[in-house]
Amino acid sequence: MKPPTRAQVAALAVVAVAIFLRCQDLSLRPFHHDEGVNGFFLTRLVREGAYKYDPSNYHGPSLYFLTLPLVAILGLSDAALRGTTAVFGILTVYALWRLLARSSRPMALAAAALLATSTGAVFFSRYFIHETLFVAFTLFAICASPSRDGRERWRFAATGLALGLLFATKETAFVSAGAVIAGAVVAAWLVEGTTPVALVRGIRPFALEHAGELLHGVLAFAGSAGLLYSSFFQNPQGILDAFRTFAFWTKTAVRDHENPWYQHVSWLHEADPVLIYLGFAGILLALALRRSFVAVMASVWALLLFGAYAVVKYKTPWLGLNMLLPLAITAGYLVSEIAALSFLGGRLSLRPVAITLTLFAAGFSFTKSWALETKNYDDETHPYLYAHTQRSFIPFVHLIEERAKALGTGTETGIAVFAPENWPLAWYLRDYKKTGYWGEFKSDVDVDMYVGSVEQDGALALKLGDGFERFGPYNMRGVVNLVLYVRKVPR
Repeated sequence: MKPPTRAQVAALAVVAVAIFLRCQDLSLRPFHHDEGVNGFFLTRLVREGAYKYDPSNYHGPSLYFLTLPLVAILGLSDAALRGTTAVFGILTVYALWRLLARSSRPMALAAAALLATSTGAVFFSRYFIHETLFVAFTLFAICASPSRDGRERWRFAATGLALGLLFATKETAFVSAGAVIAGAVVAAWLVEGTTPVALVRGIRPFALEHAGELLHGVLAFAGSAGLLYSSFFQNPQGILDAFRTFAFWTKTAVRDHENPWYQHVSWLHEADPVLIYLGFAGILLALALRRSFVAVMASVWALLLFGAYAVVKYKTPWLGLNMLLPLAITAGYLVSEIAALSFLGGRLSLRPVAITLTLFAAGFSFTKSWALETKNYDDETHPYLYAHTQRSFIPFVHLIEERAKALGTGTETGIAVFAPENWPLAWYLRDYKKTGYWGEFKSDVDVDMYVGSVEQDGALALKLGDGFERFGPYNMRGVVNLVLYVRKVPR
């Protein structure tokens, strides 16, 4: 057995950093509203065996089904849910290194190191939403894609599988897939001299020569996406709903979360400056030199994503994760070109400069990621903390648990949640079987505990009188504050 090379040791160190940043203390940051919703769906899937894809409001089913293995090991816990996205975030770093190492080890190591430490890549890998899986499957599809001679036949099925999982994760799959394909077409033209017309003409003979392999790819795509959308045949309607979703999301894209066209650039500039600056410098260099297929492809891919999400009014911070991946590639390309420079007949190499730049940039991003994950994880002024749950919400949950024990009813305690804004409370109270969520004040509900908003405080006090003890208010997020009323224990 050969000892590992220095490049392999460096790559392992990068992956170790990725693991450390993504896996430490996954419960520290309170769940976001969307994480609570996703956790609710997963809880139903685990306990009732029921999941039905809803095209009108929610993303694809892959997140829930792919979390089940960790749930089987760790139970329904923060570690299982966020651990799933963390694993895919780590696999993305590893896959990026493997992809780029084929052409340039300096490029591969730099790109992987910058993605491993990126504030956004770390933050959203510790977030139980679809985006990290979505970006991972985008990269997996690129890694698996067949070469033009089609010699490695397994790649057709692997690409179909990755694309099936991509489309079963989020409705914006066609945006990312289109950007990558367009990037590959432009790279073939600018780097290899193969015009788009020549590529189109080559499709038919390639398809005829590899008809069987292409069929395997189509079946892998249809099988993976179909199984997930149909909940493994328990909900056949889900396959039709996978097509219906585009009608809903085209409306959402022009209605919800409206922000200026430059918003993603602004967010990334503030939160991920390393990848913005080095990534865009790499884009300019790649398009100027036109000698690296993967760098030109990533450049066009990144620019098209920025353009597409600039046009669409719907903007949220986690969409920026899609742009960070190609920016990591172009940043890695910039470093590799610096490393290749030499002067004085090769006696003066800039390789040490490239290594120093990578270490400094990755170290800077590491400190920003560490501060966000350990200290500033509920700072609502941070671009990535989009209406996030505050740390004061966790003591509120603990108070409910302590009072339930004091009442002697434990998880059988009756709890009425009247507060209109209450997610992610359903995730934290998932074991309390007698919890009801009304979203408005009800005068005819009789239970042991009531959770209300401060706006409902007066009505609750009037309804409950002296028989209940009041706690709060506790800030959940922004202007949302909750109060708790608990039935007094007779002395």
